[in-house]
Amino acid sequence: MQDEPTQDPFLEKLCQGYTKDEVTVIKQYLADWDASTYISVSQSILDHASRKEFDPLKYLRKADNFYKKRGVRVPKTGYRSDGSAVDRKGNEYLIVRSDKSGIEKIVTYGVNDE
Repeated sequence: MQDEPTQDPFLEKLCQGYTKDEVTVIKQYLADWDASTYISVSQSILDHASRKEFDPLKYLRKADNFYKKRGVRVPKTGYRSDGSAVDRKGNEYLIVRSDKSGIEKIVTYGVNDE
């Protein structure tokens, strides 16, 4: 008997209330993210979007948009001691980290209140 694939309850919660097309977009965005200290990327998105008072899909879109544009990198080259780097542009920021394959993934996105 084959084991059933493990379902991510956070992904199910993240996708609730969205259309089939929106769920497809959400899943595409998730590929650019790293779970970091969370159980899954979906849990990270739910937590960050909630704490930052964003609709999760809007949060993913804003982060993706910022990721494509990039801001000023801190540090300018390489990564901080914790293996992450911060891109800043105006009051927005994006924290990224390389995964085990060396591919840079988003850890979090945010906006600092001015």
